[in-house]
Amino acid sequence: MEALDLEVKRGESEQSHERSDLETTVAAEMVSGGDAKRPRKGNNDHHAMEVVEEEEDGEMGAYEIFEIHRKDWIASYGKNDAAAFYKPTELLPMRHTDGPVIPFFVTPMDTMEIFLVKVAHLTDGLQWPLDVYGDVAVRDSLDWKRNYLFCRDRNNCQTLTSSQDSLLELTGPSRAVMLLDGPIFEIDLKVKGKGSSALSEDDKVLCLDYFGYNCIAYRGSSSYAKTKEVPSESCAMEFRFAHIINSVEATVTAHITNASCSFSARFSAHTTSIGEDVVLLDTRGQEVVPVKDDGEITLRRRVVVVEDHHQGQLILGLDAVLFGGDTGETTAVSQKLTYYPRSALRSVAYFDVGLVRIKMCVAWSLLP
Repeated sequence: MEALDLEVKRGESEQSHERSDLETTVAAEMVSGGDAKRPRKGNNDHHAMEVVEEEEDGEMGAYEIFEIHRKDWIASYGKNDAAAFYKPTELLPMRHTDGPVIPFFVTPMDTMEIFLVKVAHLTDGLQWPLDVYGDVAVRDSLDWKRNYLFCRDRNNCQTLTSSQDSLLELTGPSRAVMLLDGPIFEIDLKVKGKGSSALSEDDKVLCLDYFGYNCIAYRGSSSYAKTKEVPSESCAMEFRFAHIINSVEATVTAHITNASCSFSARFSAHTTSIGEDVVLLDTRGQEVVPVKDDGEITLRRRVVVVEDHHQGQLILGLDAVLFGGDTGETTAVSQKLTYYPRSALRSVAYFDVGLVRIKMCVAWSLLP
């Protein structure tokens, strides 16, 4: 009888160990994205049906891996609403800028700064130039919704002309990316087919993947930047971002207070601890800076993060070219403004570019 009991317990232990191994494998898949492989052992896991169907196919393709990730998100956070997967975050920047009373729980917190996303190199027969459209987004645990970095439809492609001109024109994040738990990047990009008569069926997937950043593992006392390369069948995507410690959110706006000439410009921002630029707007020396009727300059990106006042400074940069109108003369100008971070309210400084004066306003907010 004792021998039988021992055999039963051994069998239960082996089954428990088998379930544990499978759960670890599935969890690893959800973190590693495109490096994942299909689990082989069947159990009560919700992927079991897919395991049986794909047993003979070997490794999964990009679409199958991303589809597992998408379904898992819908089940966990989307309330079984498939459309919810694509909804943008509803949380706005400047949540604690004006008060009237700043909540007791807000504080400087670890955040992520995203510098660039680029197509590093091409494979699978693709050639420059590329007309790229689709989405690049990041999710954090503040609401686990998409914080879009790049979002263009097929009728509004960005043309990448060469490996030296392969940076995506980012328009986000729309608010600070929190590092309470590991954020997740999602990439769903396509290349428009060649020719004016090309149909959507002729388009090619540039990259379909996701990956996470394990911010919890970092125990350093200073901010740092890193590069992540994401390979795919058609290209390699490159992400450059930073872990910014004890930081506050800074929302930048620009207004022309008086102007008598047109100009092109590159507006940038960086923290002194990292020194890498976040490009807020770049008209590439050719296009005129877009200005609304009320004088506001339309920046493509507005939200950056910077260490609190004990550690960091925010540097706004302007590299401008003034067009001389009828004379045809141009003047190049380069200036910088330094801001010391605050817990709330706003800081104002001015760029003076010839006869053009630009008011640069930074709205500060503690987090989350």
